[in-house]
Amino acid sequence: MRKLTLRTIAKSKQRPNLILHVLGLTLVLVGGALLLSALVELTVGDTQDWVPLLAIGATSTIVGYFLQEATYISERIARIEVFAAVTISWVVMSLIGSLPYLLTKTFTRFDNALFESISGLSTTGATVLQANPDNPIIFDASKGILLWRSLSQWIGGMGVIVLIVAILPALGNWGMGLLQAEAPGPTGERLTPRVRHTARKLWVFYLGFTVAVSFAYLAAGMDFYEAATHGLTTVSTGGFSIYTKSMGHFDSALIEWIAISAMFIAGASFSLLYKLIFGKPGPLLRSIEFRVYCLVVLVAVSLTFLTAGAQHQTADGLRNAFFSVTSIVSTTGYGTVDFVNDWTFQAQSVLFFLLPLGGMAGSTSGGVKLVRVLTVGSFARREIMNQLHPGLKRPIRIGKIVVDNSVASQVLGFFILTLAIFGGGALLISLSGEPLLTAFSASATSLGNVGPGFEEIGPSNDFTQINPIGRAFSMVAMLLGRLEIYPIIVALTRLPRPSRRLWRRITTSRIQAS
Repeated sequence: MRKLTLRTIAKSKQRPNLILHVLGLTLVLVGGALLLSALVELTVGDTQDWVPLLAIGATSTIVGYFLQEATYISERIARIEVFAAVTISWVVMSLIGSLPYLLTKTFTRFDNALFESISGLSTTGATVLQANPDNPIIFDASKGILLWRSLSQWIGGMGVIVLIVAILPALGNWGMGLLQAEAPGPTGERLTPRVRHTARKLWVFYLGFTVAVSFAYLAAGMDFYEAATHGLTTVSTGGFSIYTKSMGHFDSALIEWIAISAMFIAGASFSLLYKLIFGKPGPLLRSIEFRVYCLVVLVAVSLTFLTAGAQHQTADGLRNAFFSVTSIVSTTGYGTVDFVNDWTFQAQSVLFFLLPLGGMAGSTSGGVKLVRVLTVGSFARREIMNQLHPGLKRPIRIGKIVVDNSVASQVLGFFILTLAIFGGGALLISLSGEPLLTAFSASATSLGNVGPGFEEIGPSNDFTQINPIGRAFSMVAMLLGRLEIYPIIVALTRLPRPSRRLWRRITTSRIQAS
């Protein structure tokens, strides 16, 4: 007879639920980051903000633990559950992340707190945080809150679901589905045969890269707190800074070149970089996407440097061009120069074109990703050739890799959805009363998870310059951009079933009446 213990009794009461199980683990991880922020505020801060940080962190951790213990992952998982688990976890995580801002009175309005939370977790870097009236070079928030801002970007950079896959053996092969749902792409590459081990290696690389960049900042002249917060937001390509002038605050060429290098690396594929570190440079060097990535950066830097204006064609001007281009392409969003007011319209146009582009698939950058652009280009070329030679069967290729037609269809669908959301968002923001350039750049920078835009939301301004309608769309666009549209839309198909049944009854009754 099986011996009854508290553990066996608890296990016997567990229920199969992937969504609540993943959500529980997500709350535990977010709670841990909040507890760390509380500890920092308690030890080196000068406010009582550690109390709400501690309370929210402890509550999130405890609730998450009980959710995780009360559920388990069934062997039979519907694919829609995977998308729903990711979407619900990110929405709840965003809501939890807004509470520290509200309870510490960093923000008095819920929409502003939620905006800052979503912007952080999605690694967009757009902010509604104002300068400190007593110290205008730093934001009006405590050290614990500013650390939470940075940690939220670091959590969102690699993705909390990737970490869950790394520590959760029960997922099995469904782990790849979760990975692709949180950061989907045209192809999924494993570093090892086991998905769990792949996720673990990616997080080890991510953690090691963050430590290396932080120590580089420290050696270049930042203090420990500055180096830690900026290391977290550089590697995650988030772009939050504790200073209102961003990286320009330090006025250091060495720090800026470290940031340029780190942002460029963070915009490249972590899988290929991992192989490079362990003595396999071939896959990275042979990657057509990496070559295009390098080419885009070099061409954009050349164009901005040559067109920014004669007064900027100096050594400092070249560094500013490298910094701004790398920051936009990697979707980090740091700034050292106010390109909206200081650069010519031609140089600004180059950066505007880069806003939705993004870096490589498998990186922490946002945007549509270069591999998708290459896929669409190859598809267009095939269709042109088919017009000339109807009987020709030409595959879609990225370099020497043949892209399956089903993958190409997904990429085309992604592009159509992206254009529709971008255009619809720009129209909505413009109709709400914002200038056209502001509306287009707000839509592009939110959906691309970049951060700064143009005109009223340039690098020297923030998103308080646009109205609540524009900020509301930006919040939705930031989440859509981070999860790359498909998971959220698929997950939402679980919700409107009653309304769909009602719509069928209405339309059926109308047809019968006619």
